[in-house]
Amino acid sequence: MKIGGNLQAVLQARGVAPESVREALGWDRDTLDRVLADRLSPGISELLRLATFLGVGISELLGGAEQIGKKAVKTGAGERVGVDRKNFLHYESLASAFAGRHLEPFVVEVYRGAQGNEDVSRHAGEEFLFLLSGELQVTVAGEEFRLEAGDSLYFDSQLPHALSSLGESCRLVAVIYKGASMLQLTKGHGMKSVIEAARLVQGQSLVLVCPDATSLRAVNKGIEEGILETAYLVGNRACIEESCGRDLLFPGQYRFVDLEPGGEYEREAARIGVELIRSGAGDMLMKGGLKTAVIIKAALAKEEGIGTGRRLSNVSIFELPGVERLVFLTDPAINPELFAHAEAASGVDIIDNAIEVARALGVERPKVALLEANEVPSEKIPTTLLEQTLSKREWEGADVSGPLSYDLALYPEAVAKKGMVGNPVAGRADILVVPHISGGNFLYKSWVFTMGAEVANVVLGASAPIILTSRSDSDLTKFLTICASALYSHFLRGKGKGEKGLC
Repeated sequence: MKIGGNLQAVLQARGVAPESVREALGWDRDTLDRVLADRLSPGISELLRLATFLGVGISELLGGAEQIGKKAVKTGAGERVGVDRKNFLHYESLASAFAGRHLEPFVVEVYRGAQGNEDVSRHAGEEFLFLLSGELQVTVAGEEFRLEAGDSLYFDSQLPHALSSLGESCRLVAVIYKGASMLQLTKGHGMKSVIEAARLVQGQSLVLVCPDATSLRAVNKGIEEGILETAYLVGNRACIEESCGRDLLFPGQYRFVDLEPGGEYEREAARIGVELIRSGAGDMLMKGGLKTAVIIKAALAKEEGIGTGRRLSNVSIFELPGVERLVFLTDPAINPELFAHAEAASGVDIIDNAIEVARALGVERPKVALLEANEVPSEKIPTTLLEQTLSKREWEGADVSGPLSYDLALYPEAVAKKGMVGNPVAGRADILVVPHISGGNFLYKSWVFTMGAEVANVVLGASAPIILTSRSDSDLTKFLTICASALYSHFLRGKGKGEKGLC
């Protein structure tokens, strides 16, 4: 990921001094010089932090501003990057430099392979093949088609299909239409950067407990968009195939963990799902068609769980109209209140969880606002006194302030009007912490349903992110949740290895 030239162009266009980038990311001079000279490639977390600091999308750092919105892009014969699969298939993209494309055109070489070794595929959309040379057999849903040079075939690519050369080799043009990608459907550059960064994370696997059609479609979108490599489907295979047969689109990426139905079926599925996370097979745990309490109980089991000793909490990640940064809201879904037993220390875990996920998504030093009705501590509102106690605490890698009202947390003009000076959080908060679940829930639903804000949700506090999607969540919300969880999982792995992030 060489970004030196593009980074220099962004710095020049925005009037940002290279020294400020070095300070913001904690790099030394040699590191910055090597990145700018393309002698050092930044890691995924550094890309996110750069994009967040500069207020641009990752695509501008990777591809350059001139590629964004470009209407015509030539791909020279020497510019195609080839990929080999199973030693009998070689393909090259014919339009990899065109941003936001709806079609994926390839030139493909198919070589004679061992019978039965064909690569069976299923994916959303439609596919068109035009044979340039040789003879090709295409099998679509069990029906065989024999193509000679000049023949073409158009089919529904959700059906299982495979290619086999009838001679030593054949050559064809293949065009895949997938419709609008999630990147195109996403409005803000912050969420676009989350998607692009998640695509750069390699080898992510997800454990889906008790799959149903809704959860499986979300996982499929993660596979289709290149976020997930493997999905473990934990449950009775026959039941899954009966209820979700039309959505089992990626047999090569699924790993079935078959269970007998009846008895303690949900509890056993949750236990096995958690064990897959504990063993390192899975990077994130996702709830399917089972009760939330069952999967949470399995995750927090003392002997076999994935708890870390922290309180579990939900962090909702928003791109709000008029706010030029991602905003993290906690906790609108799990904890009834920030403070258990009216103790200030009990709120630390929830705040730490939010700080971690904000850092995982590129916020170098998160600014945390502890929300209340106003900024004046009062015995009439006991939570304001507890928040004041937390704001005086030493926080590593974050600025925490409270109590703050909603307007003082987010909007600099409100801060100016009230004459609040010297507060590092006021008007610039990245994280909003609510004292009670009701306030968080009101904010969440008003932002989503009234403002149309884009959102992802991650449950934190365990050794891996937990995905608890709701049936009312949009397809985009579920997809963004998988992206954010993939980035947080990547962050946890790097943290466990003590990685600095540059590679």
